[in-house]
Formats: sequence, structure tokens, C-alpha cells
Amino acid sequence: MIVVDTSVFLDELFKFDQKRHEKARIFFRLVQAGDILIVEPEIFKIELIGQLVRRMGKDEATILYESVVDKLELIKTEDLGGIAFTIAFETGSRAIDSFYIAASKIKNALLISNDKIQVESAKKFRVEAYYLLEEFEEVKKRIRNRV
Repeated sequence: MIVVDTSVFLDELFKFDQKRHEKARIFFRLVQAGDILIVEPEIFKIELIGQLVRRMGKDEATILYESVVDKLELIKTEDLGGIAFTIAFETGSRAIDSFYIAASKIKNALLISNDKIQVESAKKFRVEAYYLLEEFEEVKKRIRNRV
């Protein structure tokens, strides 16, 4: 079981940067091949749709959004609020990041992100987190070992 930050999904869906896109693409292939469950805080849905409609028409964004969200397990915001507050208080992390870190903490799941600040905050809270862009080889090993 893993939690994947929206930044990784966006790097896979859009070619902002070829190297980032390739790492995200390989990462998701490994996750799929290993049949690893991706768990997300419910707020992921809002963050994802907001990013998609900035980059494409609403009809196309809706179809892509539904295809992504249908493959995930979501954790309700009310189940994460208390721990997310504690994470923000203890680490100074951004609000949205605190929800991803909280999801990882309560599910004892790896957090994978292309947001270095989020990963640093997670590690401060003793959550196993990886910055995919710099820890790609380690992430690949961890994913393969969980299979």
C-alpha cells in the first residue's frame, strides 16, 4: 500500500519535463505490475481536478479524473483531520501536504512524491517517504520488495 502525491500523477499525465515524466511512468508501471494499492486522502480528488481543468477542457478533464480516481482507495477527510493538524503543528508542513502525510501515517504506507518539501515534512514526522526525482532507484527497490 502506498500514498502517491498529486505531483507524481501530474508528471505521469503531462510531459512538463521528459525526465520527470519517464520516472513517473516507470513508477506507475511497477505499481500496476505489483498490484499495489494506492491510497489517497479524499482531498486528492479536488487537487487533481483543479490541475486537470487548468490544462484541458472540462469534458476531457472529467474523463481523465474518473479514470484515475476509480483505481484508488480514498480516506475521508474527517478521518485525517486530527492527525493532519498534529503533523502541521509538529513539522510546519503545508495544509495539503499534511493530509498526504496523515494518510501515509494511518495506513502505514510509503509516501511517494515529487515535492521535496512534502517529503522532508513527512520524514520529520517519521513517515517513510521518498522524493521520486532523487530517490528513484530506492523507490523501485521498495516497490519490488513489497510485491
